[in-house]
Amino acid sequence: MTKEKFYACIVREKLARQLRQTNTPCYLFFQNLIRQRIGDLKNCLKSRFSIHYALKANPHPVILRMMADSGLGADVASAGELEAALGAGIPAENIEFSGPGKTENELMLAVNNGIGSVNAETLDELRILERLSGQCGISPNVGIRVNPDFKKLKSGLRMAGDTQFGIPEDQAEQALHFLREHSGKMNFTGIHVHAGSQILDARSVADNIRNIMDMALNFEKIGGLSVGKINFGGGWGVNYFPNQEPLDLNLVSAELDALFQKSPYQELSERTKLIVEPGRFLVAEGGIYVTKLLYRKQVRSKEFAIADGGMHQNYLLAGGMGQVIKRNFEMDILPGADTLGDRPQKAFKMDIAGKLCTPQDILAVNFGCESEVFPGDYVVFLNCGAYGLSASPVNFLSHPLPEEVFCPS
Repeated sequence: MTKEKFYACIVREKLARQLRQTNTPCYLFFQNLIRQRIGDLKNCLKSRFSIHYALKANPHPVILRMMADSGLGADVASAGELEAALGAGIPAENIEFSGPGKTENELMLAVNNGIGSVNAETLDELRILERLSGQCGISPNVGIRVNPDFKKLKSGLRMAGDTQFGIPEDQAEQALHFLREHSGKMNFTGIHVHAGSQILDARSVADNIRNIMDMALNFEKIGGLSVGKINFGGGWGVNYFPNQEPLDLNLVSAELDALFQKSPYQELSERTKLIVEPGRFLVAEGGIYVTKLLYRKQVRSKEFAIADGGMHQNYLLAGGMGQVIKRNFEMDILPGADTLGDRPQKAFKMDIAGKLCTPQDILAVNFGCESEVFPGDYVVFLNCGAYGLSASPVNFLSHPLPEEVFCPS
């Protein structure tokens, strides 16, 4: 979300007043923005798809309750996430468990709770599930996560191809045969394919869905099993950086309308549960990270501002989680309580550093200012509702956790 679009929803002056009454560093979450994004996605996908929220994006209990209240299912990748989803009121049958390293205890927890699907990522995992079924007398719902030829799929951060995720496509037939042979002990649900993250091109979203549906049709032929559900993963992106175009939901909807007018996709969609499981797309734009400036300093030719937050609370800002080239998030500087009044006009650039003892703790590089900046001012980073606090090295240097504040609007 651009700064202009954000301030069209959240009044800048009102936000500044709120920050003067809030301890920093902090996260602010705007629930109306998250609800709007959920509604946008539902309108785009219509009734063809079920939506599952990927908890890894942000597992905060308030957000999980919002997802449950909106009728969303859940994508989980640990026992802790599974328990959090159930605790928030998301029905077990609407939960899918993926992840390359599930332990036997985690698998047993999923089996005992009767979740919608455990998506196996290795043949050995299928064998463990078959054994657990015999031990506990429960037939678990089991799908396979398939790692396809990445050339067929388009994404930003790659999670298919030569990665650790899923059963390679050329081994899928063996997995399907195993499931067919043990159909009395395991209920085959279908397939799960996650291409990657940060997909911003609408046609790539539609192409991924078509390619995965082609894969499902082929698996039915070679595996002798009906695919009851297709989980297309998430990966729908947000425009973090200036000059980055957002994902065009209207074009996604039009591309999908055209796709489902074709046979056999229409026929497959009528007998198969279709699932998408975005995380970032639903919550990133609904949150901001705010840190207060403590000091200004000149280091030779470089201008720095030192803030009271840092990458220990938001690793994404420092280039973590897969960034190759460091780019500044959409951001703004708001006046602090002690720095109100007229400000000298001064065009300059500065780096904004956190308080950690590592040169990696740079939250923004060469940020352009048009007026003077003072200690006590607030630096507001937009699009920080996903992969923020829970995806950061919070124990590094033993600083306290930031506040997390939920705002109705």
